Amino acid sequence: MERQKTAMVKVLGCKVNQAEAAAMARILEKKGYVVHGEIPEPDLIVVNTCCVTASAEGKSRRMVKQLAERHPAASIIVTGCLAEINPLPLRSSHSQLIILGTADKDRFADFVSEASIDPLCPIETRSQSPGEFGDLGPAVIAGRSRAFLKVQDGCSQGCSYCIVPKARGKSRSLPPHRTISHALELEESGCAEIVLTGVHLGRYGVDLTPRTSLEELIERLLSACEHARFRFSSVEPQEITDALVRLAAENPRVCRHFHIPLQSGDDAILQRMGRPYRASLVVDLADRIRERSEATCIGLDVMVGFPGEDERSFAATHSLIERIEPAYLHVFPFSPRPGTPATSFHPKVSQDQLRQRVEELRTLSADLRRRFFKSLLGMTLYVVSEKSWNDSDKILIARSDNYVPVRVRVPPNTPQQPIFSVKLETIVDEEVWGTAVAGSP
Repeated sequence: MERQKTAMVKVLGCKVNQAEAAAMARILEKKGYVVHGEIPEPDLIVVNTCCVTASAEGKSRRMVKQLAERHPAASIIVTGCLAEINPLPLRSSHSQLIILGTADKDRFADFVSEASIDPLCPIETRSQSPGEFGDLGPAVIAGRSRAFLKVQDGCSQGCSYCIVPKARGKSRSLPPHRTISHALELEESGCAEIVLTGVHLGRYGVDLTPRTSLEELIERLLSACEHARFRFSSVEPQEITDALVRLAAENPRVCRHFHIPLQSGDDAILQRMGRPYRASLVVDLADRIRERSEATCIGLDVMVGFPGEDERSFAATHSLIERIEPAYLHVFPFSPRPGTPATSFHPKVSQDQLRQRVEELRTLSADLRRRFFKSLLGMTLYVVSEKSWNDSDKILIARSDNYVPVRVRVPPNTPQQPIFSVKLETIVDEEVWGTAVAGSP
């Protein structure tokens, strides 16, 4: 009996990378591989890398090196942004390593052999910016009720600290009819929440003919799918329209969750970053969102220590965050990315100042998270279980539409539903606990 082929898929970086990695895993399964996160002697390893910062690039390189040392007999496919931006140093790390740049990654299925343990077809790789959206298909994962669906790729914005436009090419979109087809497949597989992801998601549809938009796509998805709810990942503040705010506030199948890349609360720093808005726009946006629904979750990306950030500009960021009072912060230190203009910017922020400011904002984020959780106690929210559940489950880990992770007590004989109601009751050790109640969306 022929031994079944095995593969591991590893991923670093953003939700787009995660969506791609999940889609690659599904492609491998269709080709006959058993795919798992950890396998003692895999035939194939796929690493979807990140290089958004120098630190992320180093982490990606170390992962490839460690996997190559640990599994010398495996074939290794390295793809993702690092494979496009700086592939040469990777080539000497493993005798059976193949590198797929951005354009090649979109043809991933062509590189995987259906008939042999040898996973690679004799196709010469190329490294060039793709001209159209590369569709790896939907990432259907057995037993999971939430899934990422990549609908946009690339970026044409050109922030001074960011290498992504070079790594992923210009902004481009998955046409609506293909997006709907993938969403229907995810829904039919039991997926109750679909997270729409993209590198520059707010530019969805601008490149298509006829031109469309993210809010129009969501409206079409709501019409096509009967049950699944939709969450959108990070959207630039200047691209969150009144229509998007209205959809999240008024339609129970659109999650009340806005993840906004603020980056800085100081206009001078935003200008140096190449960000196309002023800090006041984000304040006004948060007010408009809250006017529609106070329970909406607002999260902010904040970059700390960008060159030129002095005490005054950091204080402006801190003050703006307190004014907006988001539910959480994603705080990350500035890390010079070779190949971007900001690498040469001065004055630099000292490492001691950088660590202190990061710690200050992360402490603030924990406090904001507690405040948000406390404000929701007593409410009944719709949640999606993080995994399939059965009658023996007494406690479930679920996610509310406004992005609250909830430990759910399940009374006996509770009907199994992909989306169900939970009353939030208490906070224990920084976690929200609630009880499933009768009723459905």
